Amino acid sequence: MNKLLIFLSVFFLQVSKTLEEFDVEEQPSSLLEKRYPNIQVIQSGVKQLKSEEHKILTEDGKEYMYEKLCLCAGAKPKLILEGNPYVLGIRDTDSAQAFQKNLAQAERIVVVGNGGIALELVYEIQGCEVIWAIKDKAIGNTFFDAGAAEFLIPKLIAEKRETAIACKRTKYTMEGKEKKERPVAAPDELGSALGPDWHEGLRLKGTKEFSHKVHIEILCEVKQIFLQQEFLQLKRTSLTFPKEEKNVAADDVLWPVYVELTNGKIYGCNFIVSATGVVPNVKPFIDGNNVSILIYLEGFFFVK
Repeated sequence: MNKLLIFLSVFFLQVSKTLEEFDVEEQPSSLLEKRYPNIQVIQSGVKQLKSEEHKILTEDGKEYMYEKLCLCAGAKPKLILEGNPYVLGIRDTDSAQAFQKNLAQAERIVVVGNGGIALELVYEIQGCEVIWAIKDKAIGNTFFDAGAAEFLIPKLIAEKRETAIACKRTKYTMEGKEKKERPVAAPDELGSALGPDWHEGLRLKGTKEFSHKVHIEILCEVKQIFLQQEFLQLKRTSLTFPKEEKNVAADDVLWPVYVELTNGKIYGCNFIVSATGVVPNVKPFIDGNNVSILIYLEGFFFVK
């Protein structure tokens, strides 16, 4: 039996200058079709795109013609290495939960990337050594300048976290419903995208008892990744977690995976977080088609 296809109905009302009413309700797609007669909702996956014929073939065996096509297939993590079980991407709620599970057994991780998710991760993780590799000269260069970054670094690398300041901005939560165990999506399927406060409710703590340990490697990228056996065969030396900026002590701990950076340093870790952005999830539609892209927004393609 097919699942009931639903959509989110949003109701917003500005009650006063400082008071808003905001309701989100799940409703069957049939109501959307009744409200807007020009909309037809089809519950089926796309099997094939024939761009030259302006035709879509669905998994239920039907064909649909189009004049313009908008592919709203979302995005997926742009991993630094595909197919490696020790390289994790964080893009949706399912991958965030998988990260939490792996972190609970970790002593050291390497975070690669300098975007919003990387910034939040590095600050929130406790009980685990964090090696943060960024290709820029300053952290968070997308969001603030080098001067602001320099001001924030002492707070970021401090071993003891300050007491959290109460958040005064608006937050939307679900009330009146108990949390239920959600089925985890298959590896090739994407879950709900992360939004603000995505890490709330997650226990981002490793196996160590200390609060916070972060070391930043600037102006570098990942050169190569080695599994444990590969690294042992190469007979190379990895570094311990730096206690000072010029610390170059050799590490005698055996790690599941090793990361060689373009600055020549090698660190062992339990796993690597690839927080290096996303790519549009439209490859199945683009391959084999002569598609002209008109506009691209994150997760959206308008084609002809």
